[in-house]
Amino acid sequence: MKIKENNKCIIKSPKLNGAIIENVLMSLYIKDLAISDLLSEIKKRLPYLSSYNIFKKYFVYLADYELISYNGQIHAYHIEDNGIVLLSYIDKEKKRAKIEDSDDLLITIEREV
Repeated sequence: MKIKENNKCIIKSPKLNGAIIENVLMSLYIKDLAISDLLSEIKKRLPYLSSYNIFKKYFVYLADYELISYNGQIHAYHIEDNGIVLLSYIDKEKKRAKIEDSDDLLITIEREV
């Protein structure tokens, strides 16, 4: 946590793997998904992601930082506007830095409280 000049705090996530974040956001950009369907989609794209606990940790950060949300009526997760912005930023950064593999990206998400 870091204090800003105007006495507001900034909370930062740990460094997160860009490939996991990008794939979760891309999956939800295509359509809203239940957690089991989302996990299945991510495991297809990232076979090394074998632990549900890793996925759960990332999912908590994405929800806490308002990049995704849960709709209890349809039991599905949805990408929020901030998630679309981050997905666009990831794409631009990959092109700018000529990165093909998102595993090479580390992402830290910040939130002002």
